[in-house]
Amino acid sequence: MGAIRSVAEVVLNAHDIHLLSKFYHEVMGFSVLSQYPKQHPTIIFLEIAKLDSPLGKAHPQMLVLIDPDRHPSARGKFDSAVERSFTLNHLAFEIDESDYESEIVRLASLGVTTTLAEFGHARAKAIFFQDPEGNRLELICHDSSVSEDDAIEADKETDRQIQAAIDRYESP
Repeated sequence: MGAIRSVAEVVLNAHDIHLLSKFYHEVMGFSVLSQYPKQHPTIIFLEIAKLDSPLGKAHPQMLVLIDPDRHPSARGKFDSAVERSFTLNHLAFEIDESDYESEIVRLASLGVTTTLAEFGHARAKAIFFQDPEGNRLELICHDSSVSEDDAIEADKETDRQIQAAIDRYESP
């Protein structure tokens, strides 16, 4: 592994910073650390988790929401949140396997539409859903029901399926 220890923060451009802040607080359970300015924020810092690192003593793992049209240091440097095009596929957050089923129920009770996925090759299972601005989110955990031998076989099958799909797409 290289010098990277962990993800320190993820920053999202927000069209409706208040709606996103409420979603990440109520649905994902992130606590609001600070927001500036206090009355009509253009940037909001939410804590995901404490980091066990020198940085983590003062800087937890964070999700930062920024209004790129209003925040002074961002204005004109990023695409407008309304007109943006970006390459973000999704944000993934690890949960404990013991919380997997209860998270499915909790998200459903909040009216959040979910898609479940199993990744045998990675011995993992996941819950996918979207935030109010269409960013895809994933809650992922270890899947203890998949043995190491099953994971090896699933890895081979995953490779075969992906290669077959590429071959179909690339063939004339």
